[in-house]
Amino acid sequence: MENIKKTTINLFREIAPIIGSRDLIDSLEKVISASKYNLVDLDFQKVEFVSRSAAHALLVMKEDFSRKTKNKKEIAFVNANEDIEKMLRIVAANRALPKKEDVKFEPEKADINSLVTCKNC
Repeated sequence: MENIKKTTINLFREIAPIIGSRDLIDSLEKVISASKYNLVDLDFQKVEFVSRSAAHALLVMKEDFSRKTKNKKEIAFVNANEDIEKMLRIVAANRALPKKEDVKFEPEKADINSLVTCKNC
């Protein structure tokens, strides 16, 4: 049976109070990957803001680690404030139901004279 080990990473200390880029999540991913722990709590206590792109990167990272067969990690988000929870939910919902493709508007070109000339006048 696999030995389960758990750790908590304080994002305020490890990254910053404002997490605004994917690059920060990439460096966090390296730390988690090198860790001997297979259960990782990401503690958002004192983190004030997470951008949409950083939230997306966090969710992708979490999914990637849970899908691995080797070096698999289960990641949990803990102590997130209301705004961070909301951002994670919005990004997760958009990933589950992506935005539909925009309708492409292709208007026909028309000669103005053909529009103003009356054929039955």
